[in-house]
Amino acid sequence: MHSSLPDHVQDLLAEPVNIAFAEKQSAFRDVEIDQLICTAFIEWIDPPVSVVIAGAGNDVQPLAEIAAMLGWSVTVADGRFHYALPGRFPHASKVLYSRPGDILSQIKTDSQTVFLLMSHNYNYDLGFLKQIVAHEFGYIGLLGPAQKRDRMLSDLGNQGIQLNEEQLSKIHGPAGLDIGAENATEIALSIVAEIKAFVSGRSGSPLKQKKESIHNRAISPAS
Repeated sequence: MHSSLPDHVQDLLAEPVNIAFAEKQSAFRDVEIDQLICTAFIEWIDPPVSVVIAGAGNDVQPLAEIAAMLGWSVTVADGRFHYALPGRFPHASKVLYSRPGDILSQIKTDSQTVFLLMSHNYNYDLGFLKQIVAHEFGYIGLLGPAQKRDRMLSDLGNQGIQLNEEQLSKIHGPAGLDIGAENATEIALSIVAEIKAFVSGRSGSPLKQKKESIHNRAISPAS
């Protein structure tokens, strides 16, 4: 809330601001201030999405570029020094030459952080997955077929790590939406689209099938 507002006005706006935070939606709210009914616009701004990618291969490059174009923070990590080079990912926030077990200690994560396992090294991806699932997470995308996902989950179970249904629902393997993607750029678009749908709480279905408003934010004046 803007600090230049008088204290009593900030107090009156506290409730509508809390509602905006709870609903994660912008809205107009009528507020009585000094015996006047004022309409306040409370704007909710989503925190930026942060994408952490295990793998710095050539197929990660278009994904990092598309994510950066959306204003997302991008971290790329790989255990191969000749791939984990900032020059290969000029728009990434961080490029880490790191073992999978050390990645999380070098970054900050929050509710808007999503993870992608794209190293093409099974043990590297599994090692990073083991680290992620030990913490709160929202989305994990796995590059590769469903058999790889099942094998990774089985290997976690063999190591005594059992995921509950909620956790399993947040693991997306294969990652991406079914748009007929074949090459690296198309696959990147497919994955970024799925992440955007996930963080927005949308299904990723065609807009022509949608009956309600296509926009999240309720900005009509309150009646």
